[in-house]
Amino acid sequence: MSEAATGPVRFTGTSDEVIDWLRDHGVQRVRIEYCDYGGVARGKAMDVAHFERSLHHGIAFCATVMAFDMAGNVVPNTNYGETIGYADFVAKPDLSSLRILRHEPDTALVMGTLTWPDGRVVEGDPRNVLHRVAGRMETMGYEATCAPEFEFFLLDGAHEMVDVGVQCYSMQKRTQFLAEEYSLLDAAAAHGELECSHYEYGPGQYEVSIRHQPVRQMADNGHLFRASMKEAAMQMGNRVTFMAKPFDKMTGNSCHFHMSLVDKNGDNAFAAPDQPHHINDTCRHFMGGVLARLTELTAIFFPNSNSYRRLVPGLFAPISLAWGVDNRTAAIRLINESPSATRPELRVCGGDVNVYLALAAYLAAGLDGIVNKTDPGPAAEGDLDMQDMPRLPDDWGEALARFEASDWVKDWFGEEFCRNYATVKRYEYDDFRREVPETERKRYVEWL
Repeated sequence: MSEAATGPVRFTGTSDEVIDWLRDHGVQRVRIEYCDYGGVARGKAMDVAHFERSLHHGIAFCATVMAFDMAGNVVPNTNYGETIGYADFVAKPDLSSLRILRHEPDTALVMGTLTWPDGRVVEGDPRNVLHRVAGRMETMGYEATCAPEFEFFLLDGAHEMVDVGVQCYSMQKRTQFLAEEYSLLDAAAAHGELECSHYEYGPGQYEVSIRHQPVRQMADNGHLFRASMKEAAMQMGNRVTFMAKPFDKMTGNSCHFHMSLVDKNGDNAFAAPDQPHHINDTCRHFMGGVLARLTELTAIFFPNSNSYRRLVPGLFAPISLAWGVDNRTAAIRLINESPSATRPELRVCGGDVNVYLALAAYLAAGLDGIVNKTDPGPAAEGDLDMQDMPRLPDDWGEALARFEASDWVKDWFGEEFCRNYATVKRYEYDDFRREVPETERKRYVEWL
């Protein structure tokens, strides 16, 4: 990585200062972006002059992009397509998210806040959903910080593996692809302090951890981390995938979220050094809320058909509705190494998760637990994959049904989001059910 890759170059001024800031940094193009339900980065690029003209009223987009499935097909019967005549919404630049890109020369990127032309917020937008949940958190007197760990496979240009064998944490394996790793991390450094990276449990698989940041900022940075990694890999003639289970009979890609609440005094709201496991009731109730709501939120944490391929024992993907102290087989791993760093780590998500929606769901469920004083039960011990315990739903259809039936989800996320998200995911689920996988055909065609 170059000497300059010490951290993000971010804008911290006012709207009156932004154009001078862009020109002072040699920026010629600005990308304004948002995120669809599949977690795909979408947007437009423009020159600085057009960005200046659009600074206050925003950039119009066809709202139908929020009705796309993962293949980019328009899903019928949402609020964003044929029912509104394929009309526009507006992306208004959120200057607090403006940063200089590292993998695209002379280019800056800013996230857009999606509104309708009359100024109403697009309540179905994933970023707006997170802000809705974060707003409720703030009325409760808390702030949240989050640190994610992303796993991904480095692939060749044809999406095939570049390596063989399993050598987790091997520095020799890491050195084999050092040039590729440096290029990827250099691009990702635009979006946060990258604390650690290592070679993971699969061939050509890596994990990168990002230093904790406030939850709204981390959602932007986590989303853009993945997008920039994919773009940077393409520039090298490679690909990276965060797909939950890209290959048979080997580990998949996880995404772990560490989350802490901070109280009005700026202290860790979870830590209690003199209590069992060094946690207080706020932390216990937060974990209890997450465990109690996980089955209603499985369709968020496992958003695609492939997500459920990870939900099998023995592949380091927790399937049990339990928490444990430093237990990697539990849905929630409590880390209590020091009072200031005490935090629960949500370990169930795959790398394919929508970062905005996953953080919104994790936070909402935990806050609900605090409100209702939800007991998480005792800490589980041992390999929970091998024990008789309550499990996550391992069927996409069942997960969607539980999501659709939940009044609690509608209250926290909003009716507009829940209806449209379910419509898009039901469309994808029905499409998935109509396809016959090649592995299934090979297994049965001869003998049945």
